[in-house]
Amino acid sequence: MSSKTYAILGATGQTGSEIVKALLPTTNHLNIYARSLSRLESTFPNIKSAHNVTLFIGNLDNTDLLSSCLSIADVVLSTVAQNRNEPNLSVAQQTALAIIKALEPKRTEGTVPTVVFLSSGAIMPDKNQEIHYSWAQGFFHWCIYWVYTDLEKSLELFKANPWIPLVVAAASGLVHDVGHEVELVDDKELASGLESYTDLAKGMIMMGDQGERWHGKHVAMYVNGGEQIGGNPAMLLRYLLPNALAMICPPLWWYFEPYWPK
Repeated sequence: MSSKTYAILGATGQTGSEIVKALLPTTNHLNIYARSLSRLESTFPNIKSAHNVTLFIGNLDNTDLLSSCLSIADVVLSTVAQNRNEPNLSVAQQTALAIIKALEPKRTEGTVPTVVFLSSGAIMPDKNQEIHYSWAQGFFHWCIYWVYTDLEKSLELFKANPWIPLVVAAASGLVHDVGHEVELVDDKELASGLESYTDLAKGMIMMGDQGERWHGKHVAMYVNGGEQIGGNPAMLLRYLLPNALAMICPPLWWYFEPYWPK
């Protein structure tokens, strides 16, 4: 397989850093876009001297800088995300708009890179319309309402710009664990309920590599041959209290915001 140029957005986050770890030792070139060089270097101390890395340091609203980062990429891997239920959250929408605006000059050239955009399996369309979900699933979805609403609106922005070859990475419940064998699936019923951040990173790279096969689709991961993986899924519950409070009384979210788990 020939080498590619990957533009990585959100490289200091948990998924983004796993993508960098996976691609850094390869012959591929990495255009890494980050807001903070110091935070990036705290995770990757030798990143400035890496022979296959070009750094772009700035905010996503710097259209010229972002366009420079994306314009020579074969694949854009966007991992900018927030899993805390901040009222009126718009992180995903702002990221989508920034990508669309930065790629606009490539539209007439017909050389727009594949964009793999991190989303959630919870909003992945069901092929089986007869599926009925439990009250627990409904409650969890309610607790993450603003996160899911932000993601849904960001995908609507991409849908309004069909010239962008989009792949939606439908992440399942994420835990800290080692990497596993990963298969890509576009059927929600086949997706694993849990996956590690390493699995997600591997899956997003695969989505970009396989390009046209997944364009326009929500793609999830089937990991470890369906066998239970490690990690502690109960840790996911620690997010429910602040997220639920954000729904019941939004001011409480901002009042206690410094104490919420990140």
